[in-house]
Amino acid sequence: MYLRKLFIFTILSLSLFSVHAESFFSSADLTAEVSPAVYINSESKSVSAPSPIIYPVGIGVLWPNYTTFAIQPMLSFFTMYHLWYDGRALPAEIENRTSQTICLLLNMPGVATINLGDNSRLQFFTGPAIFMRFGALANGVKDSDSGYSGTAGSDVDEINSYFWNNARFLYLSFGSAWQYNFTSHFRIGPSFYAYLPLGSLFSGEGVQAMIVSLGLKLSIHY
Repeated sequence: MYLRKLFIFTILSLSLFSVHAESFFSSADLTAEVSPAVYINSESKSVSAPSPIIYPVGIGVLWPNYTTFAIQPMLSFFTMYHLWYDGRALPAEIENRTSQTICLLLNMPGVATINLGDNSRLQFFTGPAIFMRFGALANGVKDSDSGYSGTAGSDVDEINSYFWNNARFLYLSFGSAWQYNFTSHFRIGPSFYAYLPLGSLFSGEGVQAMIVSLGLKLSIHY
């Protein structure tokens, strides 16, 4: 009797989930972006790299896709090099690298959409973003190699602590995009984003680690 009730409950739960999932995806756009960007480095160029070009690739969801105002959470991924110098984690060129840094940028903007006739639309974005960075010893760098804080291993520890201290992970994003409707299920067009580093601003570091991107946005509606 117990197994029978459990089986019935499972079937009903899966059926309910299926109905809600179908309703969600029918009112959502799957979005993807390839957005080459400049990672602003306002610190010493004699030690660290000039503001490097990075290549984030992101995937997200626009929901709902039929209203003027919506939300569009998106997760972007890229990697870069860092070094530790004078109390800061700075972008590094490959020959001076200490940390290979995996970067995950979770953007959670609100979206305002303006339809421009039947074939295109203009979108404006703004909202909070979380910049998650995880440093590890770069390929070819040993834990015992010399570093600014003593060893390369201790430099990586300092780099990781720096990323999370003083809310340096907290950003505010602004952006816009124009998309052309190739079909009723597929849209494509240019996008622009600027990610303002709130933690760096609050801690007196200015726009260090600000990100400005110009890329291509794809939207698919099932």
